[in-house]
Amino acid sequence: MKKKILSLFLAAAAVLSMTAGALAADEKEARTAAAPKDAATFTFDTDVCMSYIHPFGSASDTNLQYNLEDKAAVSGRCLRLSEDFAQDISNQYGGIYFLASDLGLENFAGHTMTVKVKVTSAAAKAAPNMVLFSDGVSWISQNFSTDSAGSWITATVSVPADSANNKLGISIPITQAFTGDVLFLDDITIADNYGSAIANVGDVDTSLAEAPNTVASVLTTILFIVLIIAVIGGIVLVVLKMIRRYR
Repeated sequence: MKKKILSLFLAAAAVLSMTAGALAADEKEARTAAAPKDAATFTFDTDVCMSYIHPFGSASDTNLQYNLEDKAAVSGRCLRLSEDFAQDISNQYGGIYFLASDLGLENFAGHTMTVKVKVTSAAAKAAPNMVLFSDGVSWISQNFSTDSAGSWITATVSVPADSANNKLGISIPITQAFTGDVLFLDDITIADNYGSAIANVGDVDTSLAEAPNTVASVLTTILFIVLIIAVIGGIVLVVLKMIRRYR
C-alpha cells in the first residue's frame, strides 16, 4: 500500500514537472518575441506612440477617440478607436494617419504598411469594410472586409515606388449615427520594398512580456511540495523496512 502511495506521488510530480516546463517554455518564447529588436514599428504598448497619430477628415464630426487598451491586444497593449455621433454625416473619409517625416523619411515611396486589426461587431454592421490608405500626392487605398468581426486579421496597403505620398493610415467609412468601439489596431509594421522595416518608435513595454507566468509559478510550487512529500514518503518507507528487518 505504501509503495502504491509513493508511486502516485512520483507520477503526479512527473506530470506537473512536464506541464510547468511547457508553460515556462511558452513564457520564454513570449519574452523573446517582445524584444525591441523584433518589435513592429508601432506596438502601442506605451503613450510614446500617441504623438505619431494624426486624426483627419470627419474625425471631429464623429468624435473619434483613440487610446491604449490592454484587454483586447494581440500582445502587450493595442490602440482602440471609438466614435460617438448622433447625427448622420456626409463625409465618409475620416480616421488616423502616420506621417513619413515623423519617422525620419521624406515620403513612403515603395513602402508597405502591415496592420493587425480587429473590427467590432457593431462597426461591422455599420460598414461592410474599412480602408487602409496612403495619401499626399495621390490617394491610394486598400479595403478590407469586416466579415471577420471580433477576430484579429492582417491587412496591408502598399505605396508604389514612384509615389511621393507622405501619409499612411486607416479610414473609417461609417456615416450613420454610431456610438461605441470601432476597431483595435496592434503591431503596425512599415517596411520598404526590400522588406526592411522601420525600427520601433520606442513604444515597446518589455515589462508586459516579462510579467511572470502565474500558472507556471503555481504549478512549480505545487511540484516542489509534491516532491518533498514524495521524498519524505520514501524515507519513511526505508525506515519502516529497516525496523521490520531488525525486529
